[in-house]
Parts: sequence; structure tokens; C-alpha cells
Amino acid sequence: MELAELPGSTRSQAFAVNAAGVLVGVSGTDAGEYAVRWASNGTLSQLPMPPGAMWSDASAINDAGLIAGNIDLQAAWWSPAGAVTLLPVPNGFSGSYVEAVNADGVMVGDALRGSSGNYGAIRWTTGGTATELAMLPNAHSAHATAINASGFITGYVDVGPARHAVRWAPDGTITDLGVLPGANLAIVWGINDAGIMVGAALTGEGPQAVRWAVDGTATVLGMLPNGTEARAISVNTGGTIVGDVTLSDQRHATRWSKQGAVTDLGVPPGRVASSAYAINDTGVVAGYSIDVNDNPHATRW
Repeated sequence: MELAELPGSTRSQAFAVNAAGVLVGVSGTDAGEYAVRWASNGTLSQLPMPPGAMWSDASAINDAGLIAGNIDLQAAWWSPAGAVTLLPVPNGFSGSYVEAVNADGVMVGDALRGSSGNYGAIRWTTGGTATELAMLPNAHSAHATAINASGFITGYVDVGPARHAVRWAPDGTITDLGVLPGANLAIVWGINDAGIMVGAALTGEGPQAVRWAVDGTATVLGMLPNGTEARAISVNTGGTIVGDVTLSDQRHATRWSKQGAVTDLGVPPGRVASSAYAINDTGVVAGYSIDVNDNPHATRW
């Protein structure tokens, strides 16, 4: 079902969902989007911003209700009661963005390194401590995309023209998950508390959804019939994965079972495409659907 939008909005997206079924994301127009929270019953509320702020988004929520996101190109978080705190931009960086938060409130994302166009992967505590994560040798840019309850972080690092999937241990040690044979691009988007990782990799057949085992072994996930591209974006504790598969040049929200069975979650009536960004342990899926004008609308499956 599609979720409510702020008055006057023409677009919205749901990026995350917690165990209670509370979703977070954005709602607004091309001129500006704002961080929002949907209660499990669908009730919509806009998250507050500091005076003078122009826009915001909510990218993650943990089971305690702590929300992580961004305000005017600066990482931020909201308490369950809605109080907002801006996180410091690390020294040497000019902007920051949070992608994920774990059960302890540790947040990860990236920050722009000056005017270089390169990024550093960053870990923040709610107290404001920011730590840049290690790079691979000869890398010039890094992004952190997810963090699990044990503190393992996933993401990707750019080394020359190649993009490598990586994992950081709680002590900061980086592991290169590499790329698939014959390819030069792989990204990890999600990790569950068991350490199973999901993402996408470029292969000879185009972008494919991938699952990595704890030991780093990569498995290409199945494709919907007539699918040409696929991404795996989130994985829950039970190993169910969601993302999307491209059919006839349009993405379809997709779910993979732990055993690998693939299911098209479909496109709501009147929409032309969809994508799934997150799944909780009861199977509630957050994402968006696309209208004929290419505007996304927050959707829950």
C-alpha cells in the first residue's frame, strides 16, 4: 500500500522500517524534501529541523525508535521523542551523510573530503564522536552503507576505476570482499545480525543481486523471468532479502527467500515501477513506487 504524504507533496520514499513496523523516509517536492516518520498504522509526522534548515531526510531507524538522517548536508539523528541533534562534520570534510544505525545507536555513512569529490566512510556515536574508517591500499573514496548489532559495517571502496565491496570489523579492520570474476564493480548495501551481506555486482550479464556469506563467499541471486538487472538492498535476521529486478526497463520490488526463491512484489495500480529498500523480521517491506511522471511514492508491502 502507498503511504500518506505531507500536504502539497508530489513525491515520497520510505527508506527503512524497524521491528515495530515504524517506517522513515522523505516527503516533499522537487524543490525540497523533508524527513518523515510513518507509525505502524500509517500515521504520518514530519520530523523537526533546526531553525533556518532548508531540507532533511530520514534514512534509518533502529528498534528503539532512534532515527538517523541528514539536514542540509549534515548528518543528524532524532530521539524517539523527536528531539534533533546535528552530528559534527569530521575535520577535513565539508559535508556528511548517515546511511544506517544499529541497536546501540552507532551510525555510519560518509563525508565529502573537502572539494576533492572523494568521500570517506564515517562512523558516529550519538555523543558526536566521528571516526573515519580505513581505506584499502590505493583507494581514493569510501562509503559505509550498513551496520549490524555487533558493529560490523559494510560498504564499498573505489580503487582506481574499480569499486570493491568491503566490510569493516568493530575494531576498524577492513576486509576486501572484492568483485566478481571478470568485473570491476561490487557494492554491499545491507548486513544482518548474523553477518550475511547483500548488494550488487557487475557481471558479464550486467548488474546482478549478490549475497555474501560471513566468510566472504559471493552468490549471485536468482533473477525474475525476463529480468535484466537486479539489486539486493536489505536482509533481515531470517535471511530474507529485498531489492529490485529490472523488467522491460522498469524496476520491480523483489524479495528473495533464504533458500533463494525469488518473488516479484509487484507494482501498485496506476504506477509503473517499484523498489524495496528495507525489510524487518516480520516481513514488512519499505520502499517506493513510481508514477507516470517518474515521481516516487512511499510504499509498504
